[in-house]
Amino acid sequence: MLPAALRLPSLCLALAVLSAACDSNIGLPADQSDSLRYPIALVADPSGKQIFALGANFDRLYRAGRLRTIDTATDQYVVNPDGSPIATEIPSFGGSFALDPAVGITDTTFRLFVPARDDDSLSVVDVRATTPTTMDCGADAITGVCSGDRRIAASSGLFPVGDDPIAVALSDSPDGRRRVHIAAANNGQLSLYDFDPKEQPINLRSLDSVIMPVGLNSIIISPLTQRVYVTTTGTAAVQTYRVDPGTTSDKPWVIAQEPSIVLPASSAVDYGRGLAFSSDNSRLYVAWRSPASLNILDVVPDGSGVPGNRLVDSIVLGKKPSGLAVAPTGLGGRDLVYVSCFGEDAIWVVDPAERATIATIPMRLGVQEPGQGPLIVRGSPFSMAAINVPSRGWLLYAGLFSVPPGDDHHIVVVPIAPGAVNRNVPDHIVHVGIGGTP
Repeated sequence: MLPAALRLPSLCLALAVLSAACDSNIGLPADQSDSLRYPIALVADPSGKQIFALGANFDRLYRAGRLRTIDTATDQYVVNPDGSPIATEIPSFGGSFALDPAVGITDTTFRLFVPARDDDSLSVVDVRATTPTTMDCGADAITGVCSGDRRIAASSGLFPVGDDPIAVALSDSPDGRRRVHIAAANNGQLSLYDFDPKEQPINLRSLDSVIMPVGLNSIIISPLTQRVYVTTTGTAAVQTYRVDPGTTSDKPWVIAQEPSIVLPASSAVDYGRGLAFSSDNSRLYVAWRSPASLNILDVVPDGSGVPGNRLVDSIVLGKKPSGLAVAPTGLGGRDLVYVSCFGEDAIWVVDPAERATIATIPMRLGVQEPGQGPLIVRGSPFSMAAINVPSRGWLLYAGLFSVPPGDDHHIVVVPIAPGAVNRNVPDHIVHVGIGGTP
């Protein structure tokens, strides 16, 4: 379990130690809807058979957001035998989360590490991909969110995982443990934890933290060099660091910051967003908002193991680039980069080899819902996942923030494999329960 100093009491009101954000949720109902609202992040399991999708509850209609599972064979939300949603409540204003497949000896047991800004927390959810999938984090009956043994959260003015944690990444440690890297937006705190993947329940150990520029947004770790890259919205540079051995027993590993990577900037103050590596990990793609572009960095290490971190090119994009996904769906199996342009209601498709945009995918489609007539879906794409789905090929899943008059926030499915019917055209939405099949 989490160390005693980091546990958060379950009952916000009774113990009166939480922030006003948590207190303001008391008395709100649980979200029992069939769909997922404000899909802020999508993560596929290693098999490609399911997607974990996080709804952020941005309008705070309910007491918390929700984590749900999508079956990629049918593109339906997974439900219990009685038809009730399989969902785990996560504090509102969640962010990009990470999946750890190292639990157990099969490919059906995982942990999800989920940040949330509402209570400045990190929740750890145990997942077992049985039939149906189960998710467990010892949810509290009153607040709905994960118990103190599964959640680090702010209390009494302390912020163990930073103020507004927004993104999480995982990496291996030479001592056999697993590291958890947490980026917080409001105070720029980068927190480093680790854990023994064989221990059950999990026991997170705090290692180190540093303060970077405020506005941290996305975080990714290079498999080639173990360097960590972090975007920030308020600074026109990508922050970088490595993890070095510490000098004391209470800090066996420490964060060693390296020179940031300065990138082209316009006068608007809104810069780095999503991050993704090429399939061979030699290129780092950065979604950049000012100016709107896809920055391509060469991160191949030299003979001493130090990455080049050199800007190769900047490809002009539509308004407000946000999320990134990479798939080998280009000519001859080379990578294409998919960029959600939140301000354009479209996804832009970039061929890095050609250094050019080769397609745009408007996020608008008409869907025939059973017994309800046609449904017109449109909205601003944000989170994405490109998945090689067994027996179906490469599909792109994109979470939409819809506009009035609709209040559902659909996840749209786009075929992207070469030769696919309706390639680069929104084909259908993820269905609710026993809704129609694609």
